[in-house]
This record gives sequence, structure tokens and C-alpha cells, in this order.
Amino acid sequence: MSSRRCVVIGAGILGASVAARLAGAGMRVTLLDQDQPGRATSRWSFAWLNSNDKAPRHYHDLNHAGMLAWAELAPGLDGGAWYRPVGHVELADPGDAGSAELAARVSRLTAWGYPARIVDPAEAARLEPALRIPAPGAFFLREGYLLTEPLIARLVARAQSHGAELRTGEPGRVTRLEPGAVPCVRTATGAVLEADEVVCCAGRWTPDLAPVPLIPWRVPGSTAPGLTVRVGPVTPPGPIRLVHTPDLALRPHPGGLLHLEAPDAAVDLHTPEAELARWAKELLRRAQLTVRGLDDARVVDYKVCPRPMPADGQSIVGRLPGTPGVYVAVTHSGVTLAAHLSRLITEDLTTGTPPAPLAPYTPARFTP
Repeated sequence: MSSRRCVVIGAGILGASVAARLAGAGMRVTLLDQDQPGRATSRWSFAWLNSNDKAPRHYHDLNHAGMLAWAELAPGLDGGAWYRPVGHVELADPGDAGSAELAARVSRLTAWGYPARIVDPAEAARLEPALRIPAPGAFFLREGYLLTEPLIARLVARAQSHGAELRTGEPGRVTRLEPGAVPCVRTATGAVLEADEVVCCAGRWTPDLAPVPLIPWRVPGSTAPGLTVRVGPVTPPGPIRLVHTPDLALRPHPGGLLHLEAPDAAVDLHTPEAELARWAKELLRRAQLTVRGLDDARVVDYKVCPRPMPADGQSIVGRLPGTPGVYVAVTHSGVTLAAHLSRLITEDLTTGTPPAPLAPYTPARFTP
């Protein structure tokens, strides 16, 4: 075991992945979370595993590598419990601008070596038999989703098997991060944890601890919060893949449910409960028009979940300028990127040489 101490703040999918990698590399890791692991954004994420429309090219490549990293990790981490590379069907309205955009996107992605193809209504119906009204669209072969809660449980268990310590609740709630020759993390119970490295994976709470620009999520009208709706029961056979239409996104969810989101559900943390309930019923209605198996379904749960969204749309990963020992990792693509980013972060912290794929994403890009 190395004598180097590392505190990882946040036990969502990214923090749990980082803790598991660092502990496996021999560092003395303490993983902190103000709740139980994976109970915040990761729990409510659509958890879409993809590099579908992520520009520029270097960001596409980073996300594609993230997809491959999960495929590599799954066999040794009980992937059958959480890894769902089922493919993704995206439907378009024939003749509108969205159809032309989809065709152009598929052309660009295939030129980049990303498996995708245009499909006609008959093939769309074959790929997803639950569709009520098949339409032309595209099929993205290697995309899928992750079940974040069982995955995070296994990542935390792996970290602990390598000696990591987990602190949750008030002992894991960080109140202050103090940079210095020996960085310190203060928690709500008054504990002071000294470390050689602090990795802040606090998601949307990151700006409370480290000066990086995220889209503010607490203010009225913020675009960071998104509405997640879960409906069921689904009468078998229900959908087997991710499906996107112009006004709905859906995927299977454990317990015979579907997970739904919609691009036009403009809600925030201040939206009245009655309006949230109206949107939840509207998403169920759209899903009933889109796929079979929901005739007797009802809204089971819904949640407004703020997402960590860097101001320029790109991940922020690297050391804070002028702040020895403090490393930040925050991204809107955490589900896709966590396995790959944690590998790159571990390489950075154990070798002292930042990996080339992280060069575009350092916090230094925001420094004048």
C-alpha cells in the first residue's frame, strides 16, 4: 500500500469509479459523500451510454473511448447486473429538418468509425418490436445504458476491497476544501482530513468547493435541472432498447418500468408540484402513443434532478491552477465517461504526467 493519501469527494458514478481505480493503484483512499453512494444525479440519470452527438471530434473520441472502457470493465465487475449495451433506435419525422440532421449526423459518425446506420420503418420495427407506429430513423449499434445503482455499489465495494474507507452522511459531507502544501478537507462533523491529493467529483456541488464554471442550477429558469419520469407496469414484451423520438426519450428500467424524459419539459427546482405532475402524465401519454405495453401503466415516480453542466459544454478534468494537490473532475457525460476518465485520472495522479486525451479539458482553460 502506498503512503500517498487521496480524498475523493462525491460517490456518484464518477467519484466511485475514481476511488476504485486509485485504490486499485495502491493509494490510501477516503471516499466521502453526503448521502449514500449514487443517490443523487447518478440515481436519476437517463444513463445513456453514447457518443452520439458530442462535438468537437476530440470530445466524441473521449466519449467513444468511455463506451469501450465499460465494455472492458463489465466482465470482471458482474456486468450482467448493470451493463446494457442494447442499441439505440432514433426516429425522425420524415421530411422535416430533424430528419436531415439525423442523416447528416449518421454520415459524420460513420466517417469517424462509429457504428450507425439509417433505417426504414420496417427495420425500425424489427429492431424494436414494441413500436406502435414505426418511422424512418437511425440505429446506433453499440449504444445502451447503465443501471447506475448496482454499478456504483460494485465500484464502491471494489474500492473497499483495496482498502478504501467510505464515509457517508454528515461524516461524509464536505463543508470546506482548503488548498495548501498539504490540502485539507473539512467535514460537517468537524473532522479534518489531510491528503496528498484531493479529487473533487462533487457533481453539481463542485463550484461550492472549487472555482469552476457550471451552469447555475439553483436559480429559476436554469437549464441544468431535468425531469425524470418512471412509469409502469410494462406489459411484456415491452421495449428492449433505448428509443428517441422528437418529443420523447425512453428506456427500460428495473421492476417492469420505463424511464422517460422529454426535451421540452422545461422545469426547474421552483416549478410547482401541480405542473410537475402534469408533465409526468404528459410523458406517460406520449410513451403510450410510442410503444406497446403501457395501456394499464401509471406514473410511478418523478424527480427534478439538476445535472452538472460545465458552462462551455465540455468536461472539466485536471488540477486547479495554482492549487497544489487539488484535482477537479466534473462532466455532464459522467455515465459514459466515468470508466475512462477514472483510468486517465489515475494515470495522471500516479505518474505525474497528464495523459494527452485530457489536454482539452483542464480547468486552466478558464484562466485568463
